[in-house]
Amino acid sequence: MRTTLQFLLMVDGPPTASELLNQIRTGLPDAVPHRRDSVDVRGNLLEITPNEAADPRLAATDEDDYLWFRWRVELTPMDRAVDEGHQIALARELLRAIDGPEVRATVCAAFEDRV
Repeated sequence: MRTTLQFLLMVDGPPTASELLNQIRTGLPDAVPHRRDSVDVRGNLLEITPNEAADPRLAATDEDDYLWFRWRVELTPMDRAVDEGHQIALARELLRAIDGPEVRATVCAAFEDRV
């Protein structure tokens, strides 16, 4: 695992974890089921977990609103061929896949300013 290439999407909105995963699988059809609420996608293990600190009020009002979003979508590189450019492109595609009128998402990563 190369932690500098690991990244996180914080996601807020009404989708359940399984609905969010279905959106991701629709937007990235090459994603392969791994186990509950996770897939292997483009050299990464993608896992969806609840944000234990989620707070709808703070997600709507706090300057750092993403800290309070409902879901954590964590991507951990499992393939040595994965590089930063690969992860940036994947983060962009994931944002497009989960985009919706009631969904907000932000990328948390060492390279987030390039997404």
